[in-house]
Amino acid sequence: MPSILDRFYERTAHLNALLDTNPAEAVKQAQEINLHLDTDERFNLMGLRAAILVDGGALTRQQDAIEEGLALFRDLHSSFPTADVTYNLANGLVAATGFPPHNENWLNHQELTRARRAEARQCFWKVAQDQDADSTLRTQAWTNIANQFSNSYRLGEAQDGWLAALEIDPENGVAASSAARNLLWLYERGGCSELTRIEALMLAKIADRHRDRIIQYAGAQAAEQIAAFACELGDPPPRSPHKNPFITWAERERLTLAPVVELIDPTMGKLDWLMLPGIVERESGTDGMPPPVFAMFNMLKSDFILARDLLWRAVDESVWPATGRFGDTLDYATYGPDASALILAHRTALDLLDKVAVAANHYFEFGLPPDKVYFGKLWRGGPDRATGIRPLNAKVEQAIRGGTSALYGLVELADDYDSSAGILRSQKDLRNAGTHRFVVLHDLGDPAHSRQAPEIEHHRREPFTQEALRALRVARSAIQMLVLSISQHEQGLVERTEGLIESLLVPDHDWIRGRDDET
Repeated sequence: MPSILDRFYERTAHLNALLDTNPAEAVKQAQEINLHLDTDERFNLMGLRAAILVDGGALTRQQDAIEEGLALFRDLHSSFPTADVTYNLANGLVAATGFPPHNENWLNHQELTRARRAEARQCFWKVAQDQDADSTLRTQAWTNIANQFSNSYRLGEAQDGWLAALEIDPENGVAASSAARNLLWLYERGGCSELTRIEALMLAKIADRHRDRIIQYAGAQAAEQIAAFACELGDPPPRSPHKNPFITWAERERLTLAPVVELIDPTMGKLDWLMLPGIVERESGTDGMPPPVFAMFNMLKSDFILARDLLWRAVDESVWPATGRFGDTLDYATYGPDASALILAHRTALDLLDKVAVAANHYFEFGLPPDKVYFGKLWRGGPDRATGIRPLNAKVEQAIRGGTSALYGLVELADDYDSSAGILRSQKDLRNAGTHRFVVLHDLGDPAHSRQAPEIEHHRREPFTQEALRALRVARSAIQMLVLSISQHEQGLVERTEGLIESLLVPDHDWIRGRDDET
């Protein structure tokens, strides 16, 4: 006679198979599962019923089924906040919000579903960062949070997420195909290198080779669609490994300022070749000088390059002058310019966010005094007295509805950075500690055993290095979104302007300075 657990597994297999063949019937049978039990079996059945209702409801567009499944996952999560329940709760939230429409209602959808989508990102993020969670859950969490980023034009962060999913599971064809589509969309838009298309081909072939994994992660229907997409593309040419260790590192960590997150072509000479598009002049009597936003953008790039270089050099303490003598605090703390460079790299990267906001405020004429602009506050107004919700700043909303969709990516990034529960709030808090107090890094031992003081935050050096890398990627993504936003806005201006538009060439800075433009 089969055990209770055997019957549960048999029922699970039956309902999962039914999802692929008759999702409406799967939903009907899930709703018939009896949850009025006093045994631990009830919790397993709650999870099964919730999962089938969410997935089947999404396939059959039964919102009531999705909402019922989501409510069950919330109940489960309140009692068992494990990685798998947290992941399923996130999936339920995503299913409940639905896909954003590709029409004029896109912004309305994003704003109306803002709270649930933020909660879903928080859940996916928690699972993705959990080193003790099952690798299958973590790779899917990275894939799904990347999909969420992509829906809001956070395209650089989306690419980071899909590639992180592939680092955990190199056979994750769902992540590979999504990353390939992202690169191809940007490539077809123009302004990218040929390497963008080549990397898209490489990713598509990963998806094509691992259809079984796609079925496991996304179902048979998704596998068919992804396979058809992959077969449309050709084979990528072979690539040789880089000889320069810095280039290898920058490519692996995705730290170049290019139009997209892509591989590095060493023959291009410049790693950081992201540039502003042509900009319609708004003022007269400028004597041919480029608008001030070009100077702002140049400083964004140079500050980013410096922060990246500090982080690269901080890895090796021998490259720094050993001129300082330090008293040891007997807790395995590291002191010296290498440790300070690491902390400064993190702080400099996140300081760029406020500068991105200042540049956006200037270019889009949002109207705030530049000394009152903060990345976390620029995009939204004050909280509504009745709901507490902060609506979009009227001029920000006008710009987005006018065709500058990528600007919403900066809005949402700011929400994640500034909100007390945002997935990037820890980055902001760490940046504030490094700016206003003291951060001490330890290469051995447990920092919790250090002598404590409220003025000092103690962190292990390797995890802090990973936070600094993440901060640089956040800054890179923000700069990329700013450029894409300006490009979309300028394209709209050109389309709406009648008659001939005269152009002014912005010369290369190295050429003006008499330097070789390829060094």
